[in-house]
Amino acid sequence: MSIWTSKARVAVLGLALCQPFAVRAEVPLPKAVTLRAQEITVQGPAGYCPDPATLTQSDGAVAVLLGRCTDRAAALPAVISVTFGRAGSAAVMAAGGPQMAAFFATEAGRKSLSRRGRAADVAVTSARTVGELFLFRVADRGEGTYWRGMTAMGGRTVSIKVSGPDLDEVESRKLVEATSRALRRANR
Repeated sequence: MSIWTSKARVAVLGLALCQPFAVRAEVPLPKAVTLRAQEITVQGPAGYCPDPATLTQSDGAVAVLLGRCTDRAAALPAVISVTFGRAGSAAVMAAGGPQMAAFFATEAGRKSLSRRGRAADVAVTSARTVGELFLFRVADRGEGTYWRGMTAMGGRTVSIKVSGPDLDEVESRKLVEATSRALRRANR
């Protein structure tokens, strides 16, 4: 199973939408998680923190979920999934937004986005480039509709996905963009 579709992370997602990920909600999550071996720091936008318990690593790629820092956080209930690809994976971003959009319109591209691994379940309904972030809206029969962003940082492709029960389309997109900015600040 790929690092993008881990069933364990999906289970955590379902349990954590309205709660911080920490088992004891009164204990805040750390503001950042640094993986020195990969030279990566994961830090979310205001109100969202990484949960070290959700961290997975595979062949140099890293994935972690971010949620509200505490159960008292003013941030909207949401789960932010961040995946850093292997070192050198950022080369795929060099093609630019139009080529990325074309890839995700193909069967292979849609299959890579599908929670169930079925291209027929997925449609990319919107795609645009905002600065260094390729931003696209995905409709997945197995997961619903959400925004995903992809960018390059430190030679790695970074994927950011936001989902939440009460997020509208604009809030979700803004949260992807804010997460990208927070990651850039943390990884200068």
